[in-house]
Amino acid sequence: MKERNSAGFSEKARPYGLAADYYRLHARKQVLKRILYAGAAVCPENAALSVSHYEIAAEKIPPAFDGFRIIQLSDLHGRLFGKDGQRLLAKIKAQRPDMIAVTGDFADEKTENFAPLLHFAASLRAICPVCFVSGNHEQKLPPLLRRSFLNGLREQGVGILDNTSVHLERNGQTVDLRGVRVPLRYYRWRGKGNRRIAFSEKKMERLAGFCGPSYTVLLAHNPLFFEAYAAWGADLTLCGHVHGGLFRLPGLGGLLSPERKFFPRYSAGIYRIGDRVMEVSRGLGKYPRLNNLPEIVSLTLRSAPGHPTPRKDVL
Repeated sequence: MKERNSAGFSEKARPYGLAADYYRLHARKQVLKRILYAGAAVCPENAALSVSHYEIAAEKIPPAFDGFRIIQLSDLHGRLFGKDGQRLLAKIKAQRPDMIAVTGDFADEKTENFAPLLHFAASLRAICPVCFVSGNHEQKLPPLLRRSFLNGLREQGVGILDNTSVHLERNGQTVDLRGVRVPLRYYRWRGKGNRRIAFSEKKMERLAGFCGPSYTVLLAHNPLFFEAYAAWGADLTLCGHVHGGLFRLPGLGGLLSPERKFFPRYSAGIYRIGDRVMEVSRGLGKYPRLNNLPEIVSLTLRSAPGHPTPRKDVL
C-alpha cells in the first residue's frame, strides 16, 4: 500500500500545476488545523464562561417589547459546560431571558452522539422559547444525519428558522424573527485573487423572502455578509462563526477567521451600518483563545432612539 502524507496524497503521485497549488494550500491548512486543535486542549480560557450585556435601542422597537431580553448562544460545536450543561444553564437562567437564539454550529460533523445536545435543547426550552438557525457545520453533516438532528430539535420544541420566520407578539404588537441558512459555497474562498463569492441583497430575498416593515431580528450564522443583511432590511442581526478571531489583540480585534484569513472585518461585539446593527458572538466552543473568553450574549431591546451600549462582561 502506498504511504500517504498528512494532506492525503500519495508520496509517489504528487500533483503538478494547479493541482500542486491545491496540494500545498490543503497541506498548510491541515497543519494549521492540527496546531489550533492542540492549542485548544491546553488553553486555560476555555474553562471560563462570560456573559456580555448589550442594550439595543431604536424607535422602531414596539413599546410592548421594551425590556424584551434575548440570550444568544453560538458555536458550541457539541460542547456542554458541566454535566448535562448545568453550568451553562445556570448562567442562562440568571439572565431571565424571554427568548433564546442559537446562531449555528450547535453540533458539528465530529459530533458522534446527538442525545446530550438534544437533552440540553429540551432544558433550554424549559426556560423560554428557543429558535435555531444552521451554521456551516450543521450543513456539513451527512443529509440523513442532519435531517435527524433538526427533527430531534423540533421534537424538543425548538423553532428551526432555516430560511423562514416567526412573528413575536406582545400586547398586539409584533417583531419579526427571521433566519437565513447561508449556503456552504458562500463560506469558501475561491476564484482569481482568492476572493469570496458575492452574497447580495437579492440572494437574501431568494433565501429568506422580502423583509417587512416591522422591526426585524435576523439570525444568520456568518457575519461576513452584514452589508447584504442590512440592505435586505434586518434591523438587528445576530451572528457567530468567527470564534472571536481566536486571539484578540488590543486595538486590532480578532486575529484569525475560520477561513484562515487574518484580521477578519467582523469578529466580536457590535457593528453598525446606519441604523442597522449586527452583534457577533465570540462563541462557546473549545478552541484556542487569547483575551477571548467563551461568551453568552444577553441583548435587551429598548423602545427609544439610541445606540447599543455594551456593559462589562460578567464572569
